[in-house]
Formats: sequence, structure tokens, C-alpha cells
Amino acid sequence: MEKGTSYFGVRDPRHAERDLDRFADRGLDAVLHTFSERDQRYYAETMADLVAASHERDQRVYVNPWGVGRVFGGEALSEFIGHNPDSRQRLSTGERVPAACFNDPTFREFVREWTRDAVDLGADVVFWDEPHWFAPEWHDEEVPDSAWTCRCGACRERFEDEYGESMPETETERVAEFREASLRSFLEEMMALVREKGAENAVCLLPGDSAEHGLTDWTTLAESDHLDVLATDPYWAAFDEELEPFVREYTERVVSLADEYDLESQIWIQGFALPDEGAPEQVRRATRIAVEGGADSVFMWGWDACRVISSIGTDDHDAVWNAYLDALPDE
Repeated sequence: MEKGTSYFGVRDPRHAERDLDRFADRGLDAVLHTFSERDQRYYAETMADLVAASHERDQRVYVNPWGVGRVFGGEALSEFIGHNPDSRQRLSTGERVPAACFNDPTFREFVREWTRDAVDLGADVVFWDEPHWFAPEWHDEEVPDSAWTCRCGACRERFEDEYGESMPETETERVAEFREASLRSFLEEMMALVREKGAENAVCLLPGDSAEHGLTDWTTLAESDHLDVLATDPYWAAFDEELEPFVREYTERVVSLADEYDLESQIWIQGFALPDEGAPEQVRRATRIAVEGGADSVFMWGWDACRVISSIGTDDHDAVWNAYLDALPDE
């Protein structure tokens, strides 16, 4: 079983190598390096050095679009949506929101370039992290209950081309179908490019069946010829769910689909924003459920239980991190 962690916030190779040594010493054989818009612009050669250092320690390297366009997971800001306001998603009520649109041609070209740069770092796997349409609760935005995204010019044009009718202002079943198809089309285009450049693809879907938060039918993704790793992140505390049934349900779902479609299965363990009491034991239980459930790969988000992100870090971060490591199998 593959064992890993996400790694972020450190761009000094000398410091990062000490952390990578720690990970290897504790049996972690994989690492995810976040690759934000800032990293792409200012730290590309440094990131290549971090990837190379991971490979020197026999670690499989994942690279993800951390906060890119604000349509992937992560605590990173997006310069793209500031420089390209017309590429942002538009609510059905007409207002623009702070997230890029998957159908916008400028954003697609931007992500194609990001993809090329990510693989050129030396990535083994490009990790498409929680692709989602605009979620107001993630941005502290208040929008009308009936409002939905996206109804920008690119979406209206594509909708009319596909259905032969104007895109309605209300969220119909056809609109929901179109939105999911648009997300799948975006992922297929980028995953095909990753494969062409010689790397593999992982997609991490948010748990649940909300079209805003990803895909309602995970089978449509599992069927992709370009997918290698199917992942999800059942973060029980973040979703205010009971730990054991929640983690078990999504472990079973991912493992089952991965087995059916000859993919690797991957489960992410929550290592951030945990309660002050009982966090280590919660992490230990969640990790064991994923391991015993047959996941091919288990990761924690993130390294040292997100010690360096004060807004979401857990008070007892050392105990939480060690609980995760201790619950992993030795081999």
C-alpha cells in the first residue's frame, strides 16, 4: 500500500530535504507537492528541485493545481481571476463570482499551460484536486438561494451548441447535466495532455453527490481512459459527519469503483481543523478504516497535521501527525 502526505509552504530545498528525509524514515513512499499559480510563476525551478529530491528518496511524486482559478482545493490565492475578470463564473442572476469557468477558453488555455509545466517538473502523477463549480460557502459569499453557476457567455454559447436552445435562467435537469458534462470535458482534455506528456492522472472527488462540488455519478469519471487513480477525501470534521460511517462509506465506494475499472484507489485523511480533544484518536481510527477497507494509497492532508497553516492547523499537531503514521501498516 502506498503511504503519503501533501507538502506545501516550504520552498527552500535545504529545509524541504530534511522534511522529506523525515517522511522517508517513517515509511512514507509518496508525496504530493502543491503547485500554485505563484509557484508556477516564481518557483518553477525550485519546485523541480523539490520533485527531484523526492525521487532521490524513492518517493512517488504527485503535483496538484493548488487553488488554481479557485476551482481546485487549497489555501492558495488566484492571480488568474484578478487578471481575467471576464473568465470568471457568472451567477444565473448575472453577477460574476471569484472562480474561473471551466468552459472559458482563456482559462482552459491557462490550465493547459499549467499542466505542461506541472509534468515538466518531473511529476509522476498530476493530482486534480477537488474540481468544483463555485461554492458560496467556501468564499464567504452570500448569494440568492436560487442562484447557480455558471451562466457566462462561454457556457451559454456551448449550451446552445449542444442542445439547440438558449440556456434557461432557472436550474433545470438539462442545466445540471450540462454542468457535469462541462466538468468532465475539462478534466478529459487536461488528463489527455498529461498522458501525452508521459505522466499519470489522479482525480480527487469531494465526498457527496452535489453537482456543485464535483460529479453526482462517479462512474462517468472512473470510465475515463485517461484516469489512473480515483481518490476522495472524506474529511469527517470538515463535513460535520460521523467519522466511522462516513470514512467507511467513501472508502468502500472508491475501492469498489477502482477495482471495477482497474484503477488505483486513494483515500485522504483529515489532518487539519480537527477538534481540540480526541483528534489523534480520530485520525488513527480514520486511517485504519481506509487501510482495512483495501485502499491502494492513503495520504494525509497535510504534513505535520498542517502545523504551518495557522487558520486550519490543529493544536496537538505532533500527536495528530504521529497518530496517522502509527496507524499505517509497516509494509
